[in-house]
Amino acid sequence: MLCCLGLFLGFAVGNALGSPWTFIGPAAGFGLGLLGDMKMHSSHGSHGGSGAGCCGGGHTHGQDDENDPEDPVCGMKVNEKRTQYTAEYKGKTYYFCSHKCMSTFKNDPRRYVR
Repeated sequence: MLCCLGLFLGFAVGNALGSPWTFIGPAAGFGLGLLGDMKMHSSHGSHGGSGAGCCGGGHTHGQDDENDPEDPVCGMKVNEKRTQYTAEYKGKTYYFCSHKCMSTFKNDPRRYVR
């Protein structure tokens, strides 16, 4: 969606500035919009969420502590001290990387508990 917006804005800027910008503007606008689209939609495969970072901020990339618990929905290591997404099930606390993973778990916890 942002790539289309960037393309149209590039046309407008290119036409306002004249040659050679009539060719450069749309290409640059499309490219910047495409980068924005990719940034908005990239979030660890099939899960995502809102908040800090790509998912929700409860995890770190490349700095996992081997003792950190795994999100039972997506398998990502979660820093239990930093995450705000937790759920209790049968007396045990589970930690999640995002609101989406937490909600998925709460809808059917038996599916994710072994």
